[in-house]
Amino acid sequence: MIDTIDCGTITGTHGIRGELKLHCLLDDEMVQGLKTLLIGGTAYTLTAARPHKRMWLITLEGITTVEGAMALRGNAVACRRDDLPLPEGHYFYSDIYGFTVFDRRVNGAVGTLKEVQESPAGMLYIVEGEDGKAFIIPAVDAFKRGVDFDARRVDIETIPGMLPHES
Repeated sequence: MIDTIDCGTITGTHGIRGELKLHCLLDDEMVQGLKTLLIGGTAYTLTAARPHKRMWLITLEGITTVEGAMALRGNAVACRRDDLPLPEGHYFYSDIYGFTVFDRRVNGAVGTLKEVQESPAGMLYIVEGEDGKAFIIPAVDAFKRGVDFDARRVDIETIPGMLPHES
């Protein structure tokens, strides 16, 4: 497992006192529990965080001017994995990257999970097939069947026509 988790991106500034706009990938409860953010290889103490529209407005120790905040705009934000406790049975999507994707309908592996992406309709599994080409499986209850960490396998059950070689 990796030591850091992607938290989002600094998209801009807010006001003149160094407040930053964070497009966040974490649940609200997780953001509120964070103490440290990693931006551009530097650890910053998070002194305040509040939701604002579809973003978070955050204040970092040592960033007190709009100019200081502007220097961080566009940077990816991460946090230490240990700072994000998960309930039993939960995992981060990055924990399953590289797992074999096993389709119960065809009773075989259909590829490797490369990424999980967010879309307006829900989460999507980006799977790299044996031919090296990527395809998408909706990561919704209708198709998800579970994750086996010991076997490093994500189980799905597709419908006919869903796999690339079937279309």
